[in-house]
Amino acid sequence: MVGYERIDSENREDTPSSYSTLSLSDRTEELSLKWKISTFVMMNLCLFVSYGLFSLPGSFLPLYNLDRNIPIVTTGVILGAVPFCYIFICPLVAKLLDRYSSKGLLLLSTGLVSIVTLGFATLGYVKNNALYISLCLLLRVCQGITGGVIDVVAFAVTAKMFPSNIALTTAIVETSLNCAIATSPYIGAKLYESMSFLMAFVIPAAAIFVVFLTSIVCVKDVSCRKSDTDGSSKGILTDCLIMFPAWHCAFCQTLLNFYIPILAAYTEAEFGKGAVFAGVCLLVNTAGIILIAPFLGQLMDMFNPYIFFVISAFTLPLTYLFLGPSHFLLGLLRPTTTQLLVVLALIGIEMCLACFPSLIIMYDIYKVRYRKMPQSAQNLITSIYCASFPVGAFVGAVSSGILSQYLTFANSTMTMGILAVVESFVLFGFCFAVRRLKNRTEQSGEACPILKPGPTQDMEIYYND
Repeated sequence: MVGYERIDSENREDTPSSYSTLSLSDRTEELSLKWKISTFVMMNLCLFVSYGLFSLPGSFLPLYNLDRNIPIVTTGVILGAVPFCYIFICPLVAKLLDRYSSKGLLLLSTGLVSIVTLGFATLGYVKNNALYISLCLLLRVCQGITGGVIDVVAFAVTAKMFPSNIALTTAIVETSLNCAIATSPYIGAKLYESMSFLMAFVIPAAAIFVVFLTSIVCVKDVSCRKSDTDGSSKGILTDCLIMFPAWHCAFCQTLLNFYIPILAAYTEAEFGKGAVFAGVCLLVNTAGIILIAPFLGQLMDMFNPYIFFVISAFTLPLTYLFLGPSHFLLGLLRPTTTQLLVVLALIGIEMCLACFPSLIIMYDIYKVRYRKMPQSAQNLITSIYCASFPVGAFVGAVSSGILSQYLTFANSTMTMGILAVVESFVLFGFCFAVRRLKNRTEQSGEACPILKPGPTQDMEIYYND
């Protein structure tokens, strides 16, 4: 375990009283709490509508496409285009933040989201299937680009405004996007069934446009630009310790997205309950994330975030083995609907333990190695963290499709659970390596860990009118 001591805020007025990444300079206080909250709320709303649009067609587009004699595989490619684009666009957004206004990027992307949504609404009038599929892919790629920009900007600005509460604010942002993922397919299905394909997109487009107009007034431009004194951040991509929390986050997202494509078939075969019950299961799974995330975020800001990493390394693989459940557990536990719901709720909670500390830990390791945290490095680390989620979603869906062809639900989830056990040992090795790094840098006096007492480097935060 990587050891820490609580920062003594009484003796050091320039350091926060929690396990934060960077102390807040006095100049930051010039921005009132009202503006901070207003900007933070609107960032969350923009993320909500972005992820909502991403998930909205998932409930009715497969049925609509089947009516048009479009294969389900093609629909899968269309729906999977967004997370695939996220993987590549997120690191590029870090470069955009180095040069351009965060508010400008947010407003441009949110406005484009509204236009793209209206574009989907017109696809019902396209009769040629080849043209329809091409336009669907084009619009989904646009969704991936705009969504990736909103994602990275929201996390980067939030970390800049609340450097003493990064875990808590990250958890709240994750709660917003998970609420969108959980509710938007239901909203989309209701609009499609009660109205039409056209209105299933027109009404969300109108809501997104309202968010866009409100953001113009209620969002303050927080500068995330690269300064002239910032050095190169290329070393981040080749630093295994800095990158590991992102890879760990991606692996956990692989576990989370692995059972989603095959859950309905499993519940139908095992319990005689089809897509509706599978939807309830996934709602319970997401509810575990939504309900516990802010509470865990607060704890991660107060205590050593590595503790939550280690706890998840013990609990997540064990819980995953009960998902099937694995064959060697069948003598102790038979598959039931209650067992499935409880296990999925626990997996949702454990995903928070595993993923939410990743960003603050990446900041911490960078500060240990290089002492200062330039804005360009913070932008790049934030973008890598954001990209880890779609990487996991993509790998989880692909691996699920491959394994489900040869293995039962119980055997495939057991295979992933065993991989999680192996990954947990790698995580323990990571914590040991970080501890050695911290001890070595403290003894040499070369660097000061963020989460240990000692001199800190204030990050000045500028707000543009």
